[in-house]
Amino acid sequence: MPARRAFEPPPDEVLRAFGASEPLERLRGGQGQAVRSGDLILKPAQDDERTRWVADVCERTHLDGFRLPRPVHAKDGRFVWSGWQAWERLEGEHRADRWPEVVDLCVRFHEQIADVARPDWLDRVGLDDPWTIADKVAWDELDFRPHPTIAPVAARLRRCLRKIEAPSQLIHGDFGGNVLFSDDLPPAVIDLSPYWRPAAFAVGVVVADAIVWEGAEEDLIDAARNIEGFEQLLARAELRRIIELDAAHRLWGWDTLGELDAHLPLIAIIEALCR
Repeated sequence: MPARRAFEPPPDEVLRAFGASEPLERLRGGQGQAVRSGDLILKPAQDDERTRWVADVCERTHLDGFRLPRPVHAKDGRFVWSGWQAWERLEGEHRADRWPEVVDLCVRFHEQIADVARPDWLDRVGLDDPWTIADKVAWDELDFRPHPTIAPVAARLRRCLRKIEAPSQLIHGDFGGNVLFSDDLPPAVIDLSPYWRPAAFAVGVVVADAIVWEGAEEDLIDAARNIEGFEQLLARAELRRIIELDAAHRLWGWDTLGELDAHLPLIAIIEALCR
């Protein structure tokens, strides 16, 4: 894979299939591959089976205090057309000052999807992206020798880890940056990134990302301290994020190792919590 994936807009046949007639606007975030056309969001579907499954989950989930985008069917009824998927656009924007609300919503959202059955496609996920590798490393499912830059910090986090007994379920593994707020509507949860882990692990990722990437204060941790063993979930969430830096550098040559410094203050906090 090149240093960063080149942007390729959806071809005309895809636009016609989903009825996208408005001018295209490239969207920020994610891998930079999504576009907006009027009230539609179009983005590549890397795996047809997974895309169809996520679309079905979003269609069936009962909305209680939050919004979910609904998938848009192509002209023949399919969710995927020539490697692309389409979703309705929801009003709202990411707001970095709403983290306690995001934590609360994360808990409620995962209660709502707790009964979703584990999909068969999870057993066939390959180790061909940094996020899958890092998730398995964080949960002791994959042997991985970190880069010398990452290894000492990963070892510090590993010394914090204890066994977690909580059951796994479907989670949104990148929840924090995918909540949109609107003054007149319930918050929206977008871009479901499916993993099969304890529900509160998603909260751990929210808290870690908010502190490391968006300047949230460390007292955000208090918003989740009522979750049993939250320090452990936060430690695994942060371990996942730093292994992602390593795996992205290793797989694709991305210049990510220098991002480790931003994680060091949170790692020191996690060490103190786990003593």
